[in-house]
Amino acid sequence: MRAVLGVDGGASKTNALVVGESGRVLGFGQAGGSNHQVCGLDDAIEEIGGAARSAVEEAGLEPGSIEVGCFCLAGADLPEDRSMLQEALEGLNLARSVVLKNDALAALRAGLTSSWGVGVVCGAGFNAAGRAPTGEEIVLPALGWISGDWGGGGQLAQEMIRLVMRAWDGRGKETRLTGLVLRALDAPSVEALVPRLYHGQVAEVMILALVPLLFRAAAEGDEAARELVVRMGTEVAVTAVALIRRLDLAAEEVEVVLADGVFRGEGSLLINTVRSLVHEEAPRARILLPRYEPVVGAALMGFDSCGVELTGERRERLDETLPGSLKAPAGGSAAAS
Repeated sequence: MRAVLGVDGGASKTNALVVGESGRVLGFGQAGGSNHQVCGLDDAIEEIGGAARSAVEEAGLEPGSIEVGCFCLAGADLPEDRSMLQEALEGLNLARSVVLKNDALAALRAGLTSSWGVGVVCGAGFNAAGRAPTGEEIVLPALGWISGDWGGGGQLAQEMIRLVMRAWDGRGKETRLTGLVLRALDAPSVEALVPRLYHGQVAEVMILALVPLLFRAAAEGDEAARELVVRMGTEVAVTAVALIRRLDLAAEEVEVVLADGVFRGEGSLLINTVRSLVHEEAPRARILLPRYEPVVGAALMGFDSCGVELTGERRERLDETLPGSLKAPAGGSAAAS
């Protein structure tokens, strides 16, 4: 029986999954962050190797028996990144064939019902990728302002604080975000918060954790919060439409996958904004939230490269044997359009 290894490596964690050709999950492994741009190449490869070996060992297989290892990694952005990573991954000797992809493609594949479509990833950062029926792939560089990006949880949290500050000094609208942000950061006043932020006394994780409050305020009708959510939805739609155009999919029933935590925020405003604007360009598009975590998409792409489709009974077996932690949590205003 052929088996594939799928690996999804990000800044905070690395997941690895071994799946047999029957669709049965054979092994799962985890390790720390493996974005080489954050931790360096040697540490990244060590974490990737650790997660992958754990999955292969749990499957009771020898590394050489794995047909394909599909590694979907954050930081696989530019040709120089991919060349360096490909050589290092092949040196791990985990599979007979090594396929390297950007992690945005894993998030996309985890949400698709076929092997092609367009996806936007909006977690702490922002990225997007698309794949045509012909196999042509596009992945944005996702280098922040350097590559023209705006959005994601980190940027939304900063914009929330900006709105609070502008409401305080009179340049912006009054907003419910003021009270929500002050309580979340345990600050008695905006005046007290400013020096804490200036001196770096608020942990980045606390700032990022503000994002769900944006969607709460928007759902309660706060005008400033709603405008920011619409701005995020507009950027997502503009990005999705750009990929749809470049891949010549506007006339197709293209699936648009909205992946990661920002899309699970309270209320329907974000996804409805995306849906409305995408349909102006691609009226047959279907807006989806992913069923699985990205590592499952990495494994599915491994099978794609072998010419194996996990459909019917195979897909049912995957669902039955997949760890619950790898099924994407429900939330937000779900899925199909």
